[in-house]
Amino acid sequence: MKLDFQSFANLEKPVDVLKYLQSLVKTSAPLQKNAVIYIRKSRMLIEHGDARGDEELNPGGEKTYSLQFQEQVCRDLAAKQDWNAVGVFIDRNRSGKNSKREEFQNMKFLIESGGVDYVLVYSSDRSFRNGMSLMQFVSRLHQMNVGFVSATEPLLDGRTLFGRMMLICIAALSEIPVWNASERAREAKAVRLKSGLPNGGYRYGYCNGLCKTCKDPNGKAYCPLYGEMDRLESKRGTIQVPHPIEQYAVRLIAHLYSLGLSDLEIAKYLNSNMFELPDRSQVHFRTKGLLNQFAPGEFTRDSVREIVRNPFYVGYVMHYYTAPLNMNDDLDHPERIKNPVCDRRKPERMEIGQHTPLYPVLIWKRNMQLRASKRGTPTTQTKPGRTYLLSGIARCWECYDHDGRNAGLRGLQNGNGHQKYRCATLLDKHHFTPAVVDAKNVHENAGVVPSSKCKYDDLLSLHPKIALFANKLDEQVSQLVERLVVPSEWHEGVAAYYLSDKGMSEYETKSRNLHQELERYKTLLLSGHIDKAEFDEHGLRLHREIQKMQPTASKEAKVILPLLNDFQNLWKQFNTVERRALLKVIFSGLYFDKQGNLRKVIAYSPFDKLLGLDSD
Repeated sequence: MKLDFQSFANLEKPVDVLKYLQSLVKTSAPLQKNAVIYIRKSRMLIEHGDARGDEELNPGGEKTYSLQFQEQVCRDLAAKQDWNAVGVFIDRNRSGKNSKREEFQNMKFLIESGGVDYVLVYSSDRSFRNGMSLMQFVSRLHQMNVGFVSATEPLLDGRTLFGRMMLICIAALSEIPVWNASERAREAKAVRLKSGLPNGGYRYGYCNGLCKTCKDPNGKAYCPLYGEMDRLESKRGTIQVPHPIEQYAVRLIAHLYSLGLSDLEIAKYLNSNMFELPDRSQVHFRTKGLLNQFAPGEFTRDSVREIVRNPFYVGYVMHYYTAPLNMNDDLDHPERIKNPVCDRRKPERMEIGQHTPLYPVLIWKRNMQLRASKRGTPTTQTKPGRTYLLSGIARCWECYDHDGRNAGLRGLQNGNGHQKYRCATLLDKHHFTPAVVDAKNVHENAGVVPSSKCKYDDLLSLHPKIALFANKLDEQVSQLVERLVVPSEWHEGVAAYYLSDKGMSEYETKSRNLHQELERYKTLLLSGHIDKAEFDEHGLRLHREIQKMQPTASKEAKVILPLLNDFQNLWKQFNTVERRALLKVIFSGLYFDKQGNLRKVIAYSPFDKLLGLDSD
């Protein structure tokens, strides 16, 4: 700075000299600080231990956790401190248990790029509901000389001893609502399952029954009950009730699948046809869609598959595996934190639901067996499924009669798609190719002829060159099996396996406990601790409970008892997969000759006696 000494020399008074010097000193204004504002709102307000919504009102009537209110409070504090708000980052409907949040990561990237002095939040729990992550985040901010400011918690300052103590306490307390909410959710789901109520939204085929205020995507202009009185059986929306139209689509899907149609074939059939309901109305079936997200549309292979698999439609509610609460976090790569992987298609528990089933459970079980028998490889998923009734059971009589070998009859199809069986000896003749035979010239030149070759040639001469039509063989086996009469003493065991995969073991355990209790009362009676009247009272009660323990006394099992008394009709209701599974239990081998006639039957005990084979 160049001074004007001539002007300075003309000053006479000390006051004028001081003013002149002050005018030469130019003080620059301080630089304005930059702050970023971070706002987060969960899907459900759990911060104060309730779930009344995100628009929670404080005692003064203000909306304390709404996005607008958080932003306004933060902006007011920034204006008061003369900070420049260079960005507002908002994560809607996101949990604070980890840093897997898009806007949070964007804010972190901006901070690491430089030019930010403060991170401003409404309260510390808006940044994290994870104590460890909150401390790591604040520590990283301090390393970059960035302050962490809470608009409602002025004492939080990680640079002072008291502020660090407060921050550690609040960080630990912020996790409590997350843990409590997780535990309450699990308890609530368990209670609903035990009560026969499902967890989750309304399945296709059902609705909440609140017709007067219906918001179902398949309600207005589709459902005939739209706008009518609420359905009493729904108990004010507590129990899912069959949808007047969708329920028929579910039943149709289940029955079409039991006939052998694939998921894709069923979807195309539903999408390309109109259907007449019992009330003579014409309707085009469509999926339910999702309210305010996507409209109802056409069926796909996936949507049909989910309907076929779901046991909800036959009266069950399910509990699937739920991973434990995972509070692990990685500030830079939160996507690397993974939960345990489990097959969500297999329920851990199933209970009888309060809702009305849409079709019998026997059809669902049959469809599950049919699905389990299918194989979906890239080369076979476009081809029709091939299920042969006698595969693994039928044997060749010629091979058995010649040298006692058990050569199976293998299923195949001709150009017309007719199922046939052919002896495995004929199908395996490629093992005796000329190259293999030539390899044995050494033995032949030595005057030794392999006996296996001679026997194989003899077998080939005994077999016809054509295959056996499957319908002829299957019909003979069906006539044989229809002679079966299920003994009445088997009914309890069959009913037990119908109700549970554990069979009678589960009922025997409970029954054994009741018998032990009865024996205990007998001991008390003999020792004089109770009188005869008291013993009779307890004995009558225990006998009544033992009778109820019988599987055939169950309401669910009673539906199969008439079928057991008419096995011929029951056999006709089975599909190919069920029939083949039963044949493998009954028979060790069924031997057919080259004309396709059943020549020999070997059955396991006691089925040999039940079929009258021991006297044949």
